[in-house]
Amino acid sequence: MRLSGYQPQYFPRLHYFARILSSDIFEISDYVQFVKKHAYIKDGNKKRGKSYQADTPIKSNAGLVYLTVPVSDGDLLPINKTPIDYTHDWRRKHLKSIEMAYSKSKNFNLLFPEITSILSSYYKSIGNLNTQTILWGLLRILGEEKYSSETSTIEYINKLLEEKNLFRLKKVCLISETSVSPPHGTRDANEWLVDMCKYFDVSEYYFGGTSAAAYMDFAKLKNAHIELVEQNWKCKEYRQRYSQSQFIPNLSIIDLLMNAPIDKVHTILSEE
Repeated sequence: MRLSGYQPQYFPRLHYFARILSSDIFEISDYVQFVKKHAYIKDGNKKRGKSYQADTPIKSNAGLVYLTVPVSDGDLLPINKTPIDYTHDWRRKHLKSIEMAYSKSKNFNLLFPEITSILSSYYKSIGNLNTQTILWGLLRILGEEKYSSETSTIEYINKLLEEKNLFRLKKVCLISETSVSPPHGTRDANEWLVDMCKYFDVSEYYFGGTSAAAYMDFAKLKNAHIELVEQNWKCKEYRQRYSQSQFIPNLSIIDLLMNAPIDKVHTILSEE
């Protein structure tokens, strides 16, 4: 059994969903600290860049555009307790940017009302908003025909996974809803990973370069008899808008769902 996890991101990029679908259990790490930037590995080098906890990249006629959710200033808080700043009219701007970028896309008329519905609600935290965008993406990948308050829950997603059995994925959960304590203070993040693997009764942890660069101690995890598998997914090329410009890989799930046939999305996200 393979476990993986990720902090909740805003309309996550494609590798995020590829990791979800290639796991048996995926935990949304909603109670870890919110950060705007973090370390990652690129071409063998350690760098710092967007955490994508409040940003998502889409493709417009002008090229790459980032949609950013403003969060309230203050103490460093967990993602699920970091308030969104609703004093800015960011929702209207995001919807306008999405409309301008994708109004002529294959699935715009189907999906834009759903995105509008997501952004029309008020959320207590950036974690709550991000989780809703993750569930929306999963619903669409699973072929669900309707987005609503009844279908956009973890319980409903897990029911679909059990019924459809389309992917390796069997279960999604919020780590804050388990008995696993968060990593903070003297509690090492690797101990946290070990405890999660014990809680879910798995022997394999599926990770990305960001986790490896930030905190993973491979020796400590292997001593705990956890097999480590690094994600090596490469974004397959699909038809994007603005064909006169170069294909941009690993954009927001919005880009793929707007442009690709819904029944082909899971193939694009697969590891093979």
